[in-house]
Amino acid sequence: MRGPFVTSVRPRIWEHLSHSSGLAHLAAEDRQRHIWQAVRGEHDRRLAENDHVAAWNWQSIYEEVSRAIGGEPIPDLAAIVRESCAADTAVVLLAGAASGLKRLAHAGVRIVAITNGYYAYQWPVLEALGIAGLFEAIITPDVAGFAKPDPRIFGLAPGLIGHVGDLLLHDVLGANLAGVQSIWLDPELPEAFQAASPRERTQLPGFDDYVARTLENSRYRRFHPQATPHSCTPRAVVRDVDEAATVLLDSIAAWTPASD
Repeated sequence: MRGPFVTSVRPRIWEHLSHSSGLAHLAAEDRQRHIWQAVRGEHDRRLAENDHVAAWNWQSIYEEVSRAIGGEPIPDLAAIVRESCAADTAVVLLAGAASGLKRLAHAGVRIVAITNGYYAYQWPVLEALGIAGLFEAIITPDVAGFAKPDPRIFGLAPGLIGHVGDLLLHDVLGANLAGVQSIWLDPELPEAFQAASPRERTQLPGFDDYVARTLENSRYRRFHPQATPHSCTPRAVVRDVDEAATVLLDSIAAWTPASD
């Protein structure tokens, strides 16, 4: 899914911060650049200090940046998220997501969301998309006390048979470290791998190099020294959630003893 942060929440916060006294001497374009650098810098500082839970606390990050540049208090971010979710175009469900989730739910599979977004910023999005009822629970850093790729956050979902996510460094690495079947959701999967099945794709010539390049291009690589191409190689790679549902349902079928 695409949440409202990029299209709605962040622009509102940026506009709020742009009126800070510490930025009054800058041109409008330079203010935006300064805000972006300050926010990213605070996020990165927390990651570098291994405070991975606080690194995803955007309310706290924006407040810290605002204080540093002489800004006014930051509005309630959770309220802005809820307001943004009411806009028709603020949140978008990815292709195959609804059908894939419904297939799993109809098969009796318990679905749990494990996300680095805080609960107050994630649950309204699921509700706005009309899929909240498909999830048994949502596990977030502010409640769990851990953030991906810490394997402990996956341990809070007992009986987890697989984890689907779009980031090698958070989703695949974390699931691998937790001993959970990792399924990489990659809508941009190169055509050279698409004809094969999700599990076969990871064995094709060139896939190891593809994983290595993806890792190299990730700005989060430096914060996770345990991340290597090997530790971040998924068990399967899919182009959408519907394809992921097929992998998970096949796994369940393989583990379920046949009846006499």
